[in-house]
Amino acid sequence: MTSSPTSYFITVRGIHIHYNLAIPNNRTCSENNGTIVFIHGFLCSTFTWNKCLQPLADLTGYQVLAYDRLGFGLTERILNGELYTRKNEELIALELLNQLNILNNIHLVSSSSGAVIAFDIAIARPDLIQSIIFIAPYGLVTFQYSAGPISRLFLGIQPIQYLIKFGLTHFLPFKNAYYNEDIANDNITREGYLKPIRDDPLFIKSFVLFIQNYDASSSNTLWNKLDKKLKILIIIGEQDKIVPKENIQEFYNILKQNRSSESITEYVIISQCGHLLQEEQADKLITLINQFIRC
Repeated sequence: MTSSPTSYFITVRGIHIHYNLAIPNNRTCSENNGTIVFIHGFLCSTFTWNKCLQPLADLTGYQVLAYDRLGFGLTERILNGELYTRKNEELIALELLNQLNILNNIHLVSSSSGAVIAFDIAIARPDLIQSIIFIAPYGLVTFQYSAGPISRLFLGIQPIQYLIKFGLTHFLPFKNAYYNEDIANDNITREGYLKPIRDDPLFIKSFVLFIQNYDASSSNTLWNKLDKKLKILIIIGEQDKIVPKENIQEFYNILKQNRSSESITEYVIISQCGHLLQEEQADKLITLINQFIRC
């Protein structure tokens, strides 16, 4: 069993951001080799990467960073709805990298809706990013969890927020996120998902602000702005019940149509795996990442 990584906190744009950083055990310094940055999806946290952090660092010789996005995990709860925007997530990520002196040879690995942040970082700073590995990417072609005006109003009502908390604490992690649904009942997995919700009284308020304010701005005009040297790998579990394979195929086709024939864009399907590859098939994911960043 992989041990839990050490937690660190850093103030970025006035917000206390929680992160984990794994350094290769067989190297005294990995900065010259590069950094792999994990970006989690909706309702997840750095916990989702626990099985990958240290093993990937040891295999690649790269340092591996995972951080909790605004509104999730152990990152500070902010009750200013104006900060829960796609643009601010990009700025937080870039400033975090800057403060940690991660300034070159970066490989982004995103899960689900974390794809949006990875995409935006690569557009904003193509000089920093060598590759993106999208795991079950969600939100770049379709976006379904932004709330409409009526939903925003109801989400602000306290009884509704109690119901949301009840639902999350009783049903997270969602069984349909896994091919092997027994993982959702594992005590360590449940604790990893429920601890931020159960222990922080401000979680639901910040969660609601995220839903109410997150802007689902389109990426349609940005595809051709991806650097042609940027390597892209898309990975999806064959039994993913959250992101339809048709959506992933559409995403892949868009990338191929809008990128140079010289650009590397690959697509891999993993059998016997659901939406959360990093939890269900960590060994296969680690191998794929190591092979791809070296190709």
